[in-house]
Amino acid sequence: MSYKISKMTSPDYLLEELNYQQAQAVKHFEGPLLVLSGAGSGKTRVITRRIGYLISHYGVSPKSILALTFTNKAADEMSKRLSERISLPATSDGPWLGTFHSLGAKFLREHVELLKKGYDRFFTIYDQGDQKKAVRETMKEIDLSTEEFNPGMVASLINKAKNELIGPNAFREEKAGELEDYLLKIVSRIYRKYQENLSDWNGLDFGDLIRLSVELLRADLSRVETWRNRFEFILVDEYQDTNRAQYVMANLLTAPQNNLCVVGDDDQAIFGWRGADVSNILEFEEDYPAAEVINLSKNYRSRRPILRAANSVISNNRLRKSKDMEPIREEGKSITVYHAQDETDEAYFLSDSIKQLKKEGALLGEIAILYRVNPLSRKIEERLVQERIPYEIVRGTRFYERKEVKDILAYLRVICNPYDEVNLLRILNYPRRGIGKKTENEVRDYVDTTGSTLWDVVSDPACCSSLSSRQINRLSDLAETISSFRKRKDGLVDPAELVGSLVTEIGYYDQLKKDYGVQSAKDRKNNVRELVGQLQESKTSGGTLEDFLESVALESDVDDFDNKSDKVSLLTLHSAKGLEFSHVFLVAFEEGLLPHRRSLEENRLEEERRLCYVGLTRAKERVFLSYTEDRYLYGQRFRNLPSRFLNEIPDEELSSCSRLGGYGGTEKNSNYKTVGSANKSNWRDFLA
Repeated sequence: MSYKISKMTSPDYLLEELNYQQAQAVKHFEGPLLVLSGAGSGKTRVITRRIGYLISHYGVSPKSILALTFTNKAADEMSKRLSERISLPATSDGPWLGTFHSLGAKFLREHVELLKKGYDRFFTIYDQGDQKKAVRETMKEIDLSTEEFNPGMVASLINKAKNELIGPNAFREEKAGELEDYLLKIVSRIYRKYQENLSDWNGLDFGDLIRLSVELLRADLSRVETWRNRFEFILVDEYQDTNRAQYVMANLLTAPQNNLCVVGDDDQAIFGWRGADVSNILEFEEDYPAAEVINLSKNYRSRRPILRAANSVISNNRLRKSKDMEPIREEGKSITVYHAQDETDEAYFLSDSIKQLKKEGALLGEIAILYRVNPLSRKIEERLVQERIPYEIVRGTRFYERKEVKDILAYLRVICNPYDEVNLLRILNYPRRGIGKKTENEVRDYVDTTGSTLWDVVSDPACCSSLSSRQINRLSDLAETISSFRKRKDGLVDPAELVGSLVTEIGYYDQLKKDYGVQSAKDRKNNVRELVGQLQESKTSGGTLEDFLESVALESDVDDFDNKSDKVSLLTLHSAKGLEFSHVFLVAFEEGLLPHRRSLEENRLEEERRLCYVGLTRAKERVFLSYTEDRYLYGQRFRNLPSRFLNEIPDEELSSCSRLGGYGGTEKNSNYKTVGSANKSNWRDFLA
């Protein structure tokens, strides 16, 4: 297919408004390329313009370009910017933009049968919550206490192994010396049985989407090789956040041409705790000796005092590429530091400062309060509620995690894949149909004894001789409901219409009224209607029910975050990565919290410093830092020193703020004054 290049899509147009380094990254053609993109340096612009330049200047077919990132939100933003600059035909043959996990899911939908492990293309993708339930069910099967061994901890160890491409058979050997022998033996046993269960249930967790894709790519099968050759140019965003499995996947897909462009910033590598390996970006030039390296050093986001402070902090890290971000914007106000008596005093400072910013014309949606751990938000929330300041917690209960939404999604997943035991167990007796724990236990005993699946028994309950005729009838009714909706789905019934019929036929809304009352049931019903609306949108864009369920499973916590609403945003420093706000409050700036005491024990101080750097560079106009003399947290009161990172910011970039009187909530006592540069305050004495 030939592509007409409009005037808007001309190469010169794609280079407009770019600085020299950005333009060099966009114009680079073949071979490996490392783009070091500091905070606020315009990396998304560079990636999208580079894709356009490959197409319009070098004549690369759009369908042979793959761009990988870590959230659907980032992929959507790339797609939006690309469409603003590039005129392409409305076909499915455009550049492929998506996450590593969505790529793995797409790849395995086509080739998972080649693994010969019992999976088919209709597999269910288990999110973090589903995975934890699956681990819990597995532990019950092999008579292991979920009290003694936390399923979440076990799931985390399994995820870490999968991120390192360690399968269940190699786990014990590969992890020897890393875990205590007893724990190693237990987790190895759970991992093996868990993986067997996933195969029986036709389910994959997030780790498998990459691990099994790599396994197939390494096998070099002809069908897989054809798929690998589909992409001529590959771009990877946020490369510093890749783990071992993603690193190998990208390398396998680019060989042998090695037309790999990676974009990232080692100073923002903050996800080591979940498997990301900063050495992937630090050692890129060793992996690809012919690589060109371009440093995007100009920051277009933050005022100069903010950037000077951030540069000063991060320069103390040794494991980094030496660089400083250059400020483009003008001077601004110095960073405000508040020494609070306790967490209540700190919360008063926050609310009063926010009200003052609002008086000065700031929108609440431009303000963020960042903290290291979620429990720190409690006292802040109380104060914001008292002051009637609207706020939003990012990573609160996500829409798809609400009970009523999870219930309907569980039905849809079982309709698509009846062997999905995790979701089948969820809907077994909801709405209540008289299938109690006694029936469930008898069915599960039969499944464990015979090696059959839960769906085998639900669809043919008479095979289980211990069940009464009443139990058999109730299970048969459920099986008939599922089978009926499977036929309707296969008959191409509109997914939204399918859900409408489903909730009516199973009496879902009536059950909600019984359980939660009329008003709460009404709110929950509206959430189900919202889900139906999303299904309608998916259908309009050509997606199937399976496509919709996959997109839901792969959605990250921040994908639906929108700071355009007029609410203050409360979020952890990890959640703030990739976002920006005009005004940022960084609270609990204390030893033991930032840096977190766990990082000191595990020698991860440099990652904590990068976390501080990320927090500072979220701000465009102003930064406020606060620390307390003592703080109530985790059921006890702590006396923490101010963060060592405060000592790494030059005095001239800081100004100390003092309250005029005690905190009491009165207007008189809620005033503050700047008492001068930070070297006149007393935290240096703490750190001396």
